[in-house]
Amino acid sequence: MGYRIGSVSTASPLPMTSSEHPAIGIVGLGQIGGSIALDLVGKMPVSFFARSSEARFSGSEAGLEIGETPADVVAQSDVIFIAVPVDQTISVIGSLIEHLRPGQIVTDVGSTKSKVVNWAKSTEWPSGVHFIGGHPMAGTDVSGFAGAVQSLFRNRTWILTPDDSGSRSEIDALLRLMTVITGELGARIAIMDSMVHDRSVAMVSHLEHLVSLALVNLLRKSDDEFLLSRLVAGSFIDATRVSKSAGSMVVPFLSQNPYLSKVEQEFTDEMDRLSELLGESDNLGRLWEEGSQWRSHLEVSGPSFDRVTLANDDGLVSALKRMSKVGKFVKKLERHLNEIEIDVG
Repeated sequence: MGYRIGSVSTASPLPMTSSEHPAIGIVGLGQIGGSIALDLVGKMPVSFFARSSEARFSGSEAGLEIGETPADVVAQSDVIFIAVPVDQTISVIGSLIEHLRPGQIVTDVGSTKSKVVNWAKSTEWPSGVHFIGGHPMAGTDVSGFAGAVQSLFRNRTWILTPDDSGSRSEIDALLRLMTVITGELGARIAIMDSMVHDRSVAMVSHLEHLVSLALVNLLRKSDDEFLLSRLVAGSFIDATRVSKSAGSMVVPFLSQNPYLSKVEQEFTDEMDRLSELLGESDNLGRLWEEGSQWRSHLEVSGPSFDRVTLANDDGLVSALKRMSKVGKFVKKLERHLNEIEIDVG
């Protein structure tokens, strides 16, 4: 969870600005970073850094405090969100390590986790600083701060990838971060290993980006491109929406997901199986009805809600991972001396 390999600083941890309203720093002000900021500004101290003058102006207009450098943001923040394209995450965090102080939490929002988590485990962090990998499962095809909206994360899943073998301070850091995410951001949290995360998002997100691109290319390269482009309707529009996303955001996570090629092969095998059924209307019809019912069920059946109590000890992370594996995500948590009460949904 928090990775504290080695020690760069021996200073005593500094308390958060407020346990309920920690100071938030955001490095990168695209759609995700901007949406985090819009949800939190006015409710807790929020500062940001963005390279582009357009994002800096837009953030300032939204009431955010502008940092001249990423280090300025780090200096005044308790929780730091690194919200840059996934291929820039490691270099950005690496450039900030010497500016971190005890008690701070660093998290990212990238949609692949194995690479950054493995890097974090082998990196020398300042004593008392905790890195926790993260990925909000939310977004649209509008890139940059122009795509930032309030309540983007409400009732959506935010994945965190902490380490199992956490110390007391690391578990405390995880719970502090979870409180921010489930609180004003309104997301529900799933806890899982980075490898489980990468295979899961390869199935439910990254493959869909590849398929979307394939469909676009199929029509774009057709001899009847101009005719077909005037015929496209709901099916094509819905299936290819993510193709409008910026390549600078999409290509890095497609390239970094170690499971995507295997999942793509599984999809190809499934397409081959379906192709063999094109002349068998009964079997294809049966399979279609089964798939239709399963897909419809995703929209009409909301999550079941429950309240569970977990021991606040060194087995907490493992318990949260077991809950997530069966679809029980954290909606709200209340901390007590020796236990955690969790609303699950």
